[in-house]
Amino acid sequence: MLERVGDEASKAKKQDEAVRAYSAALSLSPSTPNNVLMKWATVMLIRGSSHDALNAAAKFKVPRFLAYRIVCDILERNGHLTKAIKCYRQMQSEPPEEMGTHDEQVQWGLDFRKRCVERLEKLGDTAREAKKHDEAIRYYSHALSLGPTNINDIRLKRCTEVIELEPSSHEGYEGKHAALHSMGRYREAFETFKTMLLKLEQSPDPRIRELCHQYFDATATIQQVVGQTIRDLPRVLIDTITGHLYDRVEQAAAFEQLSIYDELRSSMTTRTQLDNARIQREVGLFYRYVMLSHKWQPNEPTFQMVENTSIYKLPVTPSNSKVQRFCELVRSLDFQWAWSDTCCVNQLDRGVQQESLVAMFRWYRGSSLTIVHLLGVLSESQKIGCLWKSIWNTRGWTYQEYVASGVVQFYTEDWKPYLNLDIFNHKESPIILSEMERAMNFATQELATLQPGLQMAREKLYLASTRQTTREEDIAYSLFGIFNVAIPVIYGEGNQAVGRLLEYILMRSANVTLLAWTGNSGSHYSYLPADLTVYNRIVPPHVPLHIEMAELDGMVMALRSSLPDLTLPIALYERLYHLPPLSLVAGRLRLPGIVFRLTDLVPILESDSESNLPAYRATSHMLGTVKIRTKDQLYGLQELFLIHPWISPLLDEDFSRGVAQLDLATRALRLVVRLKQPFGALLLAPLAREQFGRIATDGLIMAQVRKETLLNELMDGIRMVDIQ
Repeated sequence: MLERVGDEASKAKKQDEAVRAYSAALSLSPSTPNNVLMKWATVMLIRGSSHDALNAAAKFKVPRFLAYRIVCDILERNGHLTKAIKCYRQMQSEPPEEMGTHDEQVQWGLDFRKRCVERLEKLGDTAREAKKHDEAIRYYSHALSLGPTNINDIRLKRCTEVIELEPSSHEGYEGKHAALHSMGRYREAFETFKTMLLKLEQSPDPRIRELCHQYFDATATIQQVVGQTIRDLPRVLIDTITGHLYDRVEQAAAFEQLSIYDELRSSMTTRTQLDNARIQREVGLFYRYVMLSHKWQPNEPTFQMVENTSIYKLPVTPSNSKVQRFCELVRSLDFQWAWSDTCCVNQLDRGVQQESLVAMFRWYRGSSLTIVHLLGVLSESQKIGCLWKSIWNTRGWTYQEYVASGVVQFYTEDWKPYLNLDIFNHKESPIILSEMERAMNFATQELATLQPGLQMAREKLYLASTRQTTREEDIAYSLFGIFNVAIPVIYGEGNQAVGRLLEYILMRSANVTLLAWTGNSGSHYSYLPADLTVYNRIVPPHVPLHIEMAELDGMVMALRSSLPDLTLPIALYERLYHLPPLSLVAGRLRLPGIVFRLTDLVPILESDSESNLPAYRATSHMLGTVKIRTKDQLYGLQELFLIHPWISPLLDEDFSRGVAQLDLATRALRLVVRLKQPFGALLLAPLAREQFGRIATDGLIMAQVRKETLLNELMDGIRMVDIQ
């Protein structure tokens, strides 16, 4: 009834009467149809503004969003686009809890903006054709202000037209950048962004130029992350897609060809948008690489053979096929980059060769995966035990490659997963761990603690002691990475390579256990061995055995009761404690220790000895009789000496066990107890000018201080010895 009264009043152009009738209808029933609200709003907009209409609608029991929607639709339908857009923006500024976020409302907003954009574009086109450029820009700008819609093609066209009309307008470029970015055309989007920055910089208006400061070009930041990342990569990598070698310049350029590079630059155009974590993540993901660990075969593809061609185009040979199958496997695992020491290292370039040897451990540790190719292990005949018996497990280079790699996969010679393992990291397989422990005779947990550097030197040498290399020098060079050694590579030097490596480690670590060996002296210095096989025990028998704490305390208590005056034990302790540490100066070893003179040297026959080397017996006043076996001719030498160099365990310098809290007297008594233990002595012969040379022995010279030996006699033997 009231709606009909309002309709009749509206037809008669009695606006006030119509408003009263429609208002009464809306007030009486909350479920009044939307068409009544539409009629009421139409009359209200004839009488006044949208603001008035919306304020008046607040008294009705209708959703706030519905009132806004009807007002916006009426204005847009009647061609009042500016007012419609203003009303729409006002609606967007309303509190969300009053407007709601239903899908219907979101879809209406998209449809409304689309209708407005299309009408504004037509008006702009008409004005442009009539050469009313200012008017055209105004229409296009209104359309741009509505923000992104799902009609990016229209928006791109609109922005392009704005740019054509006003090439210096940064708004057009800003909108074009947003449209291109939304369409996934990231490179074009970024170029548009760069043009916008140029327009801002060139604007005669200082206020416009000031806008430059709110934008940011992420190119330099991304390139910096790329540079930092590839600095830790191998110098040369294989692109498994093309099969070509890429140096670091080409590796950096490869990222700039990716869509993600353009997307990162286009999406981070302000400092608040800069996402360093995402840049690091995307760059790191792209530069993941896979290393090959294998036994070299004849005619491996070299750097020079692959430098100007693709791995995949090499002639069919067993060695070429190995690298090709490796690259295909890497690509199938979704990695782009691969590395093989055969073709990724220019062996003719000494600098590159040197860098590779030192960085090898770090490269394997930084890889996402290491593929191990087990030469001689075929898929049809493989069984548990083939890995630890494989030739791969005997090679010098493969030791550090396995230790360094966090993730490893083993493949048979014909490129099938070893034992058909279906886990990504074979190092997590109990079978693999068991086989590798057996092969290396070293606990898995201990292997995991090995790091590049001089720590755990004896353990690292032990692991290398049973390994073999084709070239004699490589047994030393293969350890440059795990010891982080930077000394020249000199192929042709023979076993002097081992001597130079050990000299480097000894000089920088002062690890006296490197002198605990029996066998042949090297050509480098008499105190260093000829090869690494002498380090076949982690804990050398030369060093006095550890005494359990309870037993040690009992022995100290008994000794304390028998020595009422502790002056001499304390003096002995302080004398040893203040000795300078082991040092190397110009190849001369300065070794602290307790020296014992030998007398009464006589040759002896050992019928039960497996060695044909001469054996001798000698006497020391403080040690008693000792037995010596050496290939060197000792008979006729005027003087011989033994030295006890294992000072650190004598002094009980393990402060982690609370030694620092012990009084000086107790530490001195512990020293006396330990001095009575058997130890492996080093044999020395005097040279000119108070120098000594070490005489290599075939067997351990076991010695023990006699009970009758006086402490002041031991003190007289404490000294620094210079050994050539």
